[in-house]
Amino acid sequence: MARKTKDSVRDAEEMRRELRELAARPVESVREVEQRMAYIYQNYRRLEVEYDVTECIEDLRWERWYLLCDSFEWSEEYVARLEAMNERLKAALLDMRRQTIEVYEKLGNWRTSDKDLEVSGSLWVDKMTFDGWEDNEDIQEALFDIMTGEPYCGFYKYGLAHNINLYHIESRTDTPMEYDSEAELLYLHESIKNWNELMPIDKTDHLHLVYAVHNLYEHCRWSLQDLLNIQSFMTKIEIEYRPR
Repeated sequence: MARKTKDSVRDAEEMRRELRELAARPVESVREVEQRMAYIYQNYRRLEVEYDVTECIEDLRWERWYLLCDSFEWSEEYVARLEAMNERLKAALLDMRRQTIEVYEKLGNWRTSDKDLEVSGSLWVDKMTFDGWEDNEDIQEALFDIMTGEPYCGFYKYGLAHNINLYHIESRTDTPMEYDSEAELLYLHESIKNWNELMPIDKTDHLHLVYAVHNLYEHCRWSLQDLLNIQSFMTKIEIEYRPR
């Protein structure tokens, strides 16, 4: 048993050294960064070096984000695609809101005096592609896991935008539930806003980008290219009864 532990320690130290060498090698393109991210994800995921792998991938994600931000084409075509993506995202968020409210209201008949009811709705990316890797499923899957899975995904672990959390409060049993408005979900405000920080104002001032775009782009380190490559969304609804 002692020998096995020593070997494990030695293996972990060797893997840390290899990771440091990988991190130190310069890269010249987004594809090189992505290939290195996928290679590390596929070959170094072990409990002994989990922190080192996460830190290395985190640095590479930042580098990827900066490279893709610098290379985004603010042409009329891409601005139109960004506008279309924003409309798809709006529709998906509103559908998530509708489904969450419907589930909450249908569960009203099962409310009890000794338990609290909570229904939470959230929106996630179901499928997306990565430019340049259309013929490489392994790298596509690794990149998707990194962008959407813990511990690598950062704020994405909470979803694309603020979740909808609906509670049953006993003192309001006979009072109609008041839901946050659609605008509050989309813009975190009761009126339409435009979440276009870090983007050229002259290209985006007419888009009325929703908060989820800002969240993915600035807080989750998804590039605009990533947003354009989202193919579908999925809604997650969680139901919890808690004893009082």
